[in-house]
Amino acid sequence: MIERILVPLDLNRLSEAKIPIAESQARAFDAEVILLHVIHDEKPTPEGISLAEAQARTYLDAITARLRSEGLRVRPLVRSGAPAETIIDEAVAQRADLIVLGTNLRQGISRLLIGSVAEEVVAKSPCPVLLVRPNPTDAERVLPVRNFTDDAERAGPVAPRALGLRTVEVARIIGSVGRSQELDANFRSYSKRREEEARYRKILNLTEEGKPLPPVVLYKLGYGYYVLDGNHRVAAAKQLGQLEMEALVTEFVPMRDPEAQRVFAERRSFECSTGLMRIGAARAGQYPALEEMIRIYALEHAIEDPREAARRWETEIYRPAARQIHALRLTQQFPGERTADVFVRMAAWRDEHHKRNGELLDWDEALTRCAGALTP
Repeated sequence: MIERILVPLDLNRLSEAKIPIAESQARAFDAEVILLHVIHDEKPTPEGISLAEAQARTYLDAITARLRSEGLRVRPLVRSGAPAETIIDEAVAQRADLIVLGTNLRQGISRLLIGSVAEEVVAKSPCPVLLVRPNPTDAERVLPVRNFTDDAERAGPVAPRALGLRTVEVARIIGSVGRSQELDANFRSYSKRREEEARYRKILNLTEEGKPLPPVVLYKLGYGYYVLDGNHRVAAAKQLGQLEMEALVTEFVPMRDPEAQRVFAERRSFECSTGLMRIGAARAGQYPALEEMIRIYALEHAIEDPREAARRWETEIYRPAARQIHALRLTQQFPGERTADVFVRMAAWRDEHHKRNGELLDWDEALTRCAGALTP
């Protein structure tokens, strides 16, 4: 029996030739699909999020949404390291029963070779490997800035939902709406036209001086954000190492993914009642759990105003814990989950420890001690 299928993916259409094969196998065996992307050279920001990780999460979120909408059980997984070694390690860790892997595109006699990564995985894999040769017509130029239209198509039908003004992490701005072919990885225009450079320099100077600028306009899809208006402001923020910026955000929610629809509805309810706009969870049921934590915090500190309680809870409890979760990279331990999902797991472990041992740990101690005890 095949219960889990591991599908390593690069972030392009050529690699996606494996997905229909994995789908057919998953339907035949009622198996779970694990989508894996391996980051070769990761350079995390001070908040623990790298551009490569943000792009990978966003891409896998889109593919996951479509497959889930079609009735499959799917988990996205991002890891860093040497590709072949990491694929083999994850096949063991995830107890995969099958790996669906792509071969290289080559001409002539070299077509008999399957590529160094595939060869190593085939030689060392703990389970059968199904090799898929991609179609050369699917080859595309890999752009440093992701294209919103392409990723929205990967997710299937999506519906826009206005989120309004909020603070977003600059590292999670990974794409463009309509201009991806014109921009480099830092959101600077390739053209280097005089007027473009002059406008960028002006915005860079204003940003450096702390002068007010209008918020950028972003589309959100899964984990990532795409610039509709404000490429120069994003480029300046990245140049100056700015961690966050103000943005008017419209989120695009997969219409056929009931889990995504439920999470969106719960998050909107949470934001309306608490006023907290920067807490991201991916699993249903997490926002009600967070809201209950805030209610208990308000009672313990005799705070009558619910929004004041939420603000203080975020500052005193959630943000310090979130920084530790980032530093320990605990989200990688739970494929597809966000910081808030891990925080809820940690809080549940802390409560269970209190009931079992009569010891109420402070949040720092709880995170340190439960990090190794938390299991997917």
